[in-house]
Order: sequence, then structure tokens, then C-alpha cells
Amino acid sequence: MQATFTRTLVAALAPLLATTAFANRPPPAAAAAAAAQACHAVSREACAIAHGLGRGINLGNMLEAPREGDWGVRLEPHFITLATRHFQTVRLPVRWSNHAAPTADAQLDEAFARRVDAAVDALLARDVRVILNVHHYTQLTGGALHPGEFAVDAAVLEERLVNLWRQIAERHRHRPAQLLFELLNEPHGALEGERWNLLAARLLAVVRASNPTRVVLIGPGDWNHPRALPALRLPADPHLIVAIHSYDPFDFTHQGVTWRADPFPTGTRCCDKTQRAQVTQALDDAVRWNRAHGVPVHLGEFGAYSAGDLASRAAYARLVRDEAERRGIGWAWWEWGSYFSGVYDPARHAWVEPLRRALLD
Repeated sequence: MQATFTRTLVAALAPLLATTAFANRPPPAAAAAAAAQACHAVSREACAIAHGLGRGINLGNMLEAPREGDWGVRLEPHFITLATRHFQTVRLPVRWSNHAAPTADAQLDEAFARRVDAAVDALLARDVRVILNVHHYTQLTGGALHPGEFAVDAAVLEERLVNLWRQIAERHRHRPAQLLFELLNEPHGALEGERWNLLAARLLAVVRASNPTRVVLIGPGDWNHPRALPALRLPADPHLIVAIHSYDPFDFTHQGVTWRADPFPTGTRCCDKTQRAQVTQALDDAVRWNRAHGVPVHLGEFGAYSAGDLASRAAYARLVRDEAERRGIGWAWWEWGSYFSGVYDPARHAWVEPLRRALLD
């Protein structure tokens, strides 16, 4: 029955996918083209967009730093040119909360908002899909503030996010359907379970006031990990995709990071049988949830910290890429050109070639 459903869905999607092909980038692998997710709870257009996201990249550590440049990299025009030449989707993380009034109305700083507008327009002009999100509203999840991030009255935390989306959605209401919204990156900590479900519904409602049919991504708690999908309660809406993230095996992908209280030692390689099982378990959890609920999923982040062995990191990248595509799941690597796991080296003006090959060849 599942095989029949898959063949039927792929046949139905073919005309829509053909109209959104990207001439300047290679098509997805044949295995990915043959796979399809269940879409019985969403519109035909949302289903087609989910299956057209393909291979993506996060322009990370740029606009979601407390201030652009704080984390060593700025969003340069040639990054957009290169990224859009090779990837079908670009995820644009933005820390809006640090560029808005601390009051409940969260009035956006106009100069920063125009900076984001320009980035979105430059990406859309290159004929890619763009996922625009709210990233690193740290106080809302109960985390320690990053250097350069300001605190606000706890009483206005949620209302500020609602009003941030009111403004973001209004600013982008006339942009084409290739622009997708993602309500919040990686809810976790103080923002888990029903609190997140209720807030996500409020955020979606305010987006729908100005963008009634735009595709919106909503992820589960626990840092968007698929194991939290059973606790996610989505509003009834036919224009949704669910965002998932996976950094499994975590002791490999996060070895040597300095911000953990108990750092993982370096020297862990990838990918043995146990590690491969961890990768596939997370994706299989997402597939089972998708088949049960009919809302497609997108792997918005995966990556491996630069302290690890480069050959192993490339093996991990290829493993996750292949396993996601085998299941019909689009993906976005974390990230383009910063310290965590950049596929491009801005200092050398060159690709980190083993990672580029693993993701794109």
C-alpha cells in the first residue's frame, strides 16, 4: 500500500516540481526524486514546496549573532552568489529580538530590518527557496544571554515574539511563495510541550493575518529533534512543513565545542554501525511521524564541529545527506562559512573541499 501511495504522490507532484526547477543547479539525486513524503494533511502546493527544497545551506552565524560580525563573519554578497549557485534552498537565521524595542510591541530597528529585506531579495533574485526564521531569542527558552544580547522584562517575552512576527510577516507579505517562514529555531528548555504548542498557534495566527497561504515551518521542542515530534500539536492549517534538526551522533558532531559544561573529548571518528544507526533512527522517527500525520518534514540543520577529523566529518555529511534524500527529506547543512562546520572558507576564498564533495557531488 505504501509503495502504491508513493508512486501516486510522485506522479501527482511531477508537474509542480517541474515548474520550480532550478536551471543553474544540478537536480537532486535519482534516489531522492523517487522518494515522497505523506502529504494528506497539507495542500498540494505545500507538498510540492516541501519536496522541492532539496539540498540547502544555512547562512549561519551572521544575522543571528547578537550584532552582525560578532561571531567573525558577515553576510557578504559573494556568499549569496556562491551559495545560490550550488544549493536549492537557503535558510536565513536572524536574531530579530536583539534588534527590536525591549517593550511588548517589539518595534523593529528599521536599519536592521532593511538589511534582512535586502538579503531576502538578493536570495530570491537568484531563484532559490528561502527559509526566514527567528533565531536565538535566548531569554524565551531560559538560556544564558549571549555576550551583546540584552534582556527584557519576562512579562513581555512571548508578546514580543508575537509582535516580531506581526511585523516580519507584514514586511514580506508581497514576496513570492519561494519565501518560507520558520516561527522559531529550536524551542527547548523553558519553551517545551504545551507552552510551545500554544505559542506556535498564536504566532501562526498573526502570520496568517497578512500571509494567508505562505508555507510556514514549525518544529518540535527538544531543539527540533525528531524524538520530540509526538509532543508537537500543530494548528489545523494546510500550508505547513515541520522543521527537524539532528546532530546525531552528538558526541561526534559536538566533540571539542567550548560552550558545553562537560565537553566531549576530540578524536571521535565517524561512522561505524552504531553511529549510522543513530543517524537513521532520527530520520526514521520523522518518517513514521510524517506517515501518521501527513505533514511533510524538512531537516533544517545537521553538521559536525570543526574540531573533529575532517575525513570523518565528510563521511558524516555524506551519510546524512544520502539517508535524508533516500526518505524524500530536503536538508540544509549547518553552515556556510563560520567556525562550526563551514563548507566554505572565507579567509581562503575557497571551498572546504571534502565537505563540498560530500554534500554536492
